[in-house]
Amino acid sequence: MGGDYITLEQRHQLGDTTLYPGSCASGGGGLSRAGHRRLSSCQLLLLILVAGSSVIALYAYWDVMMLTVGPPDFQLSNETLAQQLQREVRVLCWVLTTPKYHKSRAVHVMRTWGKRCNKIYFMTSEPDDELPTIVLTKPDKYEVLWGKTKEAFTYLYEHMRDEADWFMKADDDTYVFVENLRYMLYPYSPDQAIYFGYNFKMIGEHPKNESYMSGGSGYVLSREALRIFAEGLNDTTKCRQEDNHAEDVEMGRCLFNLDVKAGDSRDSKLRHRFYPLLPYNILLSSYVGLDFWLYKYAYYSMRSCMDCLSEYPVAFHYVNPEQLYAFDFFNYDFQLVGKQKPEERLPEKIRPEELVIPDYDNSNT
Repeated sequence: MGGDYITLEQRHQLGDTTLYPGSCASGGGGLSRAGHRRLSSCQLLLLILVAGSSVIALYAYWDVMMLTVGPPDFQLSNETLAQQLQREVRVLCWVLTTPKYHKSRAVHVMRTWGKRCNKIYFMTSEPDDELPTIVLTKPDKYEVLWGKTKEAFTYLYEHMRDEADWFMKADDDTYVFVENLRYMLYPYSPDQAIYFGYNFKMIGEHPKNESYMSGGSGYVLSREALRIFAEGLNDTTKCRQEDNHAEDVEMGRCLFNLDVKAGDSRDSKLRHRFYPLLPYNILLSSYVGLDFWLYKYAYYSMRSCMDCLSEYPVAFHYVNPEQLYAFDFFNYDFQLVGKQKPEERLPEKIRPEELVIPDYDNSNT
């Protein structure tokens, strides 16, 4: 028996291709039954590995596609509502200022609410290394604010109209809660010709429902409203060609004549969200009398009381730099122990045919 023994090396030398346990090589024609079983097991193992890899690759591809081209209301995992709104409601903010206020006002706007805009620019007459400035050709005079506003919006339309969906104008003493602005704008399409702000009545003879938005608390134009304004402002029958006169009044008149709708910026409880004054002017009913100009000029009836201030305000005016930082602290750093945060939900989208803007309801003159 010992003479018949042939080693594994000798079998290879003789060309023996019989499979042995532990081998996955394929041989010639003389395979044993054990070799057939071993080959089938290897093929099955390879098949499982290929199929598993394919499933993993397909799942990874589906996951990436859902994150990048999912439906518009698809919220990324671990994304806050504010982050979703920043992605879906792009707001370009521009602040009207002058060189003498760059360091005392504008930089503080940039360091507080301005940094939350998708894009922000400061319209002024001189560049500044600390600020993203756009230099206008109009002089730094209050009398030509209308001219500066026309130039600013025209520049944005010609150079930056694809950078945002909405274009917000504010002064350098305005505070804007940008997240609340996006929340307010979310139901509306930027392809609608509409703009929002604190709505004032026109005084004197004027067409029905003609109004204008307070320049101090700011106003925001949709992308379509910006296009219509920039392409139509040279029409002498619709927009004032001279640079003088009140900027917000002329803006309202021009947009009205160009068929851009003045939207209702109030919340579901009819509380205003844009304010030409500071919060305590609205919270304290005894702060001003009923003959105060705000009550007389408001397009929609205005009241002052502890329940009159919207829970989601958008803008306040006459805010000094110290108050800018106070607003920032109480809204982004301040915490109240035990207070339950409200459930956040996005409002329903509004189709153009569903848009209803109420007539004015303030008969106080």
